[in-house]
Amino acid sequence: MSSLIHTTASTFGDGPRFDRERDLRMNVMGRFSVAVAGDIVITRPISQLALPGVAEALAPFRAANLAIGNLEQTIADRHTFSGHPYGIPSFLVMANPSVARDLANIGFHILGRANNRLSDFGVEGNRETDRHLREAGIAPVGFGEHLADARAPVYVDIPQGRVGAVSATTHTNHGLDAVFGASARVGLSNGRPGANSLRVSRTVVLPEDAWRSLKDFLSQHPYAFPGTFPVQPTVMVYEDKLRIGNDLFVAGRLPAYQYEVDADDERALLRSVATAAAYSDFCVCLVHGHQWAIDPVNPQGGTKGETSKPPDFLPKLARKVIDSGADMFCMTGPFEFRAIEVYRDKPIFYGLGSFIRQAYMQEVLPWESYRARQFGDRHHAAIDPHATDMTDAEILLSRAPSHPGAYFEGATATCSYEAGAIREIAIEPIELSLDGPTSNLGVPKRARDQHAVRILDRISRNCTQFGTTVAIADDGRGIIKL
Repeated sequence: MSSLIHTTASTFGDGPRFDRERDLRMNVMGRFSVAVAGDIVITRPISQLALPGVAEALAPFRAANLAIGNLEQTIADRHTFSGHPYGIPSFLVMANPSVARDLANIGFHILGRANNRLSDFGVEGNRETDRHLREAGIAPVGFGEHLADARAPVYVDIPQGRVGAVSATTHTNHGLDAVFGASARVGLSNGRPGANSLRVSRTVVLPEDAWRSLKDFLSQHPYAFPGTFPVQPTVMVYEDKLRIGNDLFVAGRLPAYQYEVDADDERALLRSVATAAAYSDFCVCLVHGHQWAIDPVNPQGGTKGETSKPPDFLPKLARKVIDSGADMFCMTGPFEFRAIEVYRDKPIFYGLGSFIRQAYMQEVLPWESYRARQFGDRHHAAIDPHATDMTDAEILLSRAPSHPGAYFEGATATCSYEAGAIREIAIEPIELSLDGPTSNLGVPKRARDQHAVRILDRISRNCTQFGTTVAIADDGRGIIKL
């Protein structure tokens, strides 16, 4: 190769440059506080409520310099909305645009939008939701008109500096990409609107005898798992593994669920995080998903089998996100408030639970809510909405998946920083008005007395696996000192 002797290009060495050590670290130097909440499903304004405990539950978000949560619904005016319902029929929530202003009144600056409810009212619903949030002064993140748009960070400028955020959703059914996952603009494709999707595959580890029995069964009864079309295989039998649908099955010493993140999706997420960190003074990554771990000693299915331990891929992913420049990692999706890890002096929330859950109060039910379906021990005949005497509230509460009471209690967290370092995490226990009336179901209130102690004890037990100690303060909050 020839050596360059002379050029008219700029060769100055004293111009601007990117310094990874300088530019990816947190650069908010004064006192700074960040309040984080889990899943939000809000169908009516609540910030004005004078009910006992509500103002206290909302207070951390009004007091913080930055407030972040995850929005799991559509915001649109049903009288003028031109789209249609498409999503998961257990609940399809469309709320009046007034709730966007209410979320701003509560104090939210950024709301994650990449989650499994993004398909509920289609592209039109997502565009409407993002528009109403922006008009209320809230930055939505995670939905885009194509893949690069969905992956792109959003930025919010506050008095303490610039905040960057990235939002992604994980799932195990890769076919759902065509429903709510954004696609890229490549070749003749104009891309597809949707979520920033982080594909995660699952492997089920079975005891040796169970795995061999399953292998024999699949080999002898290949018709037992029919798919939509005969040309598409739903079962594949290998010497050392089995595939049924989207899940792999292997033999192992103890039962377990093992997960693997798609390498290209992970690389893209980490790049987006690094970009957000470079262009901001504080960077947060929001991930929403519903993978779970099971107890290897007493493995069970469904909600009975779900443990509070994070799925195996999540700690590895969260730490990579922090290593890429994020100052905070927030996982939503699990309905309970789970463990907190402090990694390299950065908080990782492995599950923020629910903050507002008003999925059972809807002005108009989609037709799917009246149709017959089965959830475990529940089976209903189809209901003609014009002939039934059941109220919409009864239909929603009887037909939704059976959620345990623990899904309606949890916590919020406020991280306090000083001189560029985290000093304290304060945990505020909340309960979501499970005892009614139904008009207030899902409204957050400050948990009291033994109820608060029970919530904080559970969170404390979850945290011990990461060496995080939660102390109970005199005012009933959980405190993590750093």
